[in-house]
Amino acid sequence: MAITFFIQSAKNPAPIYVRIREGKEIDAKAKSLFSVNPDHFKKGKIKLYKSKPGSAATARKKIQEKNDPLERLQDNLDNLKSDINRKLNNRKDYETINSKWLKAFLNPSKQDEIPEDLISYFDYYLEAKKNSLRPSTIKKNKVFKHRLEKYEKEKGTVYIREVNNKFARTLQKWCIDENYAHNTIVKTLKVIMTVCNHARENGIITHPELSFITKGLRYKNIDHIYLNFAELEKIINSKIEDETLQIARDWLIISCYTAQRVSDFLKFSNKDIKEMEGMKFLDISQEKTGKAVYIPLTKEVLKILEKREGNFPPIFSKNIESNKTIYNRLIKDVCQIAKINSPVMAFKKNKETNRYEEKEMPKYKAVSTHIGRRSFATNYYGRINTALLINATGHASETQFLKYVGKSGNQSALSLAKAMRELAHQDGQEPQLKVIKNAVNS
Repeated sequence: MAITFFIQSAKNPAPIYVRIREGKEIDAKAKSLFSVNPDHFKKGKIKLYKSKPGSAATARKKIQEKNDPLERLQDNLDNLKSDINRKLNNRKDYETINSKWLKAFLNPSKQDEIPEDLISYFDYYLEAKKNSLRPSTIKKNKVFKHRLEKYEKEKGTVYIREVNNKFARTLQKWCIDENYAHNTIVKTLKVIMTVCNHARENGIITHPELSFITKGLRYKNIDHIYLNFAELEKIINSKIEDETLQIARDWLIISCYTAQRVSDFLKFSNKDIKEMEGMKFLDISQEKTGKAVYIPLTKEVLKILEKREGNFPPIFSKNIESNKTIYNRLIKDVCQIAKINSPVMAFKKNKETNRYEEKEMPKYKAVSTHIGRRSFATNYYGRINTALLINATGHASETQFLKYVGKSGNQSALSLAKAMRELAHQDGQEPQLKVIKNAVNS
């Protein structure tokens, strides 16, 4: 069965039609979703620009840039031909191959249609996930979608089946030219891979290289920013006159001693407080994970509650997002007053370019809503059993937790070695494990 492509118009762009022929019995025609400049279509194939013999490298590069979208179009036609062949080979006995059959395949009804281009599938993915993704996650995914829309304005439509290593390299180069931070580029590709994997689960053909588009890419490590116990004492003892800043300070201290995300701790209520064996705990369910956690209230938190007659501090706004934004801004002022000034490397948004850039700055400028949870995990790591800390923070695994506190995977081995040495000492035995200087990076 022969499958060919043709155009019927001299106008630019001209729709590309598909024809299926087999003897005199089958002759089906229908319009595809693709179009082309007639000057670049010949004998059913896409006609590329050609370099003149002996052309300079810059001229050849310009020709290749002009050919890139044409090559992608030819790839799309080749893939479409393969799809039609597959559909023909798997058709039911009762199916009649005619123009109606071909049109239904090329242009399925909107009700049954699952988009195959990346931008449209982003919307399909977010609609499918609207009840399982947090609003903040959906908002972030829309940012990635808008970034791709900007990319497509320059590079043309990207289809899910085109997401391969070549696409990944092209997108990375474009992001670098647009001054996106390295970690932003890595996250963009990871999100694209997640969306494409979802498409594959829904029957959309993906490229064999899809699982490799993030191979070798790693997030760039920056300073592990947290507030140590000495800094927390400085914040607690700092003289702050402004009442709103006092509220922000109290929430900051609460967050650093309860390990919860801002979406959780700004909703703490005295109704969540339970008592067991003379000790007080918070009994909450984490918004992000839905996990129920019991959090012991330390003397620092209890002192704040006592000062506020058993209540947690008031919030800044009834609007959840505004509440977080105001808190994020105020705790920087609190830490500045407390002279949390040690220099750190952190990402900061450049207001002119609207891009994040890595810069050295005083720590108070790098403080954000996440610092309380990170400070708890880091300050208590190595002092309290890691499994108990993970239960409080709600991390899914020890590997994830260690990454969160800025420790490598060999920390568990080091902790085990130290524990075994301690047991050997307690038993009066010669320890079999010895610590060798510089053998393990802490």
